[in-house]
Amino acid sequence: MYRQQKHVLDKDKEKLLSYFSLIQGAPGNIYTELATSDIKFPDVTFSDGKTINMTQSNYTNVVTYNKNQDDRRKAYEAYYSPYKNYENTYAAILNSTYQGDWAGAQARNYPSFLNSCLYANDIPESVYTTLIKTAKENTEPLRRYLRLRKQVLGLQTYYPYDGSISLTDFDKKYPYDEARKLVLEAVAPLGKEYQGKVAKALEKGWIDVYEGQGKESNAYSLNVYGAHPYILLTYDQTMNYVFTLAHELGHSMHSIYSSENQPYSNHQYTSFVAEVASNFNEELLLDYMLKNSKDHQERIALLNQAITNLVGSFYRQSQFADFEYQARTKVENGEAVNASTLKQIADDLNKTYNGNEVAPTEYSNNYWAMVMHFYQLKYYVYQYATSFAAASDIFQKITSGSAKDREKALNNYLTLLKSGGNDYPIEQLKKAGVDMTQPEPLLSVVKRLDYLVTELEKELKAIGKI
Repeated sequence: MYRQQKHVLDKDKEKLLSYFSLIQGAPGNIYTELATSDIKFPDVTFSDGKTINMTQSNYTNVVTYNKNQDDRRKAYEAYYSPYKNYENTYAAILNSTYQGDWAGAQARNYPSFLNSCLYANDIPESVYTTLIKTAKENTEPLRRYLRLRKQVLGLQTYYPYDGSISLTDFDKKYPYDEARKLVLEAVAPLGKEYQGKVAKALEKGWIDVYEGQGKESNAYSLNVYGAHPYILLTYDQTMNYVFTLAHELGHSMHSIYSSENQPYSNHQYTSFVAEVASNFNEELLLDYMLKNSKDHQERIALLNQAITNLVGSFYRQSQFADFEYQARTKVENGEAVNASTLKQIADDLNKTYNGNEVAPTEYSNNYWAMVMHFYQLKYYVYQYATSFAAASDIFQKITSGSAKDREKALNNYLTLLKSGGNDYPIEQLKKAGVDMTQPEPLLSVVKRLDYLVTELEKELKAIGKI
């Protein structure tokens, strides 16, 4: 509070600014109505004669499982078309959002809106800029993976809608009891106490497992101080959901350790470290399953799952972070921000990350209209990438090196989980052995992707796919 006093105005000015709080939130609300309440997706008739309304879930299903590239194209164009058709409206909403944010930051004497977002948690701006610089300077492993997918899928041209289709016919189902056993055994490197807490969460009714009438979709962990977390799943027996279970249990364990070791005022951890424990658990599960599987098809599926998670969490979110930074900088410099300029930023970033490996479409540069975070969660997405990098770095320390070094790394990690919000997040991670002010943790993710792609190549060669 003392640190932030220089950004707190006198009583009359604070009162005046308060009158504009609802107005500043209006663009985000308008975006929700346009992108959620009023959006209408077209119907698509596929090669098998079936006609489907291209909602988000139907689109995901088609691009993940339909092996006909032209069907995937139809689904892609139908799903993206409502956003492209109203690109000027979405651009105006985004510009209004950023103009209002910049006005508020200037009123409180911040040099930039980025600084205003990072100041409360004392995160240096260099953490943000180093992330976007490091990610886009180290895209070769990503491009290598894209080339490999194109080769395995036998595609003459690789498009954005080809990124989710499976590389194998592996479709094993994992009953929930098997998933519980896999996750419980995977977390053994964290010690008996941690494993015991996971077992309790799995056995004592903390988890609402299956899909149900009127139940929310997706998954999350909800912390309740003084009791225990509750986990919501819609478990579907896929490999992806086994990893989701591990992910949400990571959040829950973080919350448990925090609540047990911190008073109520300090138990809540920041968003900057929130995804470390969840991603760390996924790394443990991948390591365990790879070591215990001799099935080439399953290993290919596991490696592809890991690569997809890494690319989505690190490279994709770094690209989004870069887009937001460039768009907001234009606003702060008094430059025009409209559909044309936003599409140009998106186009440049697509080329930077994908090179010539992914063919452009007329919809490729409209992804900014679909990312809710740009409109409502300000300078937020970079934390997915930094958390992933921190988790990857900690995983390497705990699972490699001398026994003494591994034990020290484990104790440091458990200290992070116990610390809740008792310090600034950068300092918490430093105590856990990760310095996010330096590029090394980010580069460890790049090396990790390169390793995973190499392992994937080996497995694909073993079954004659390449």
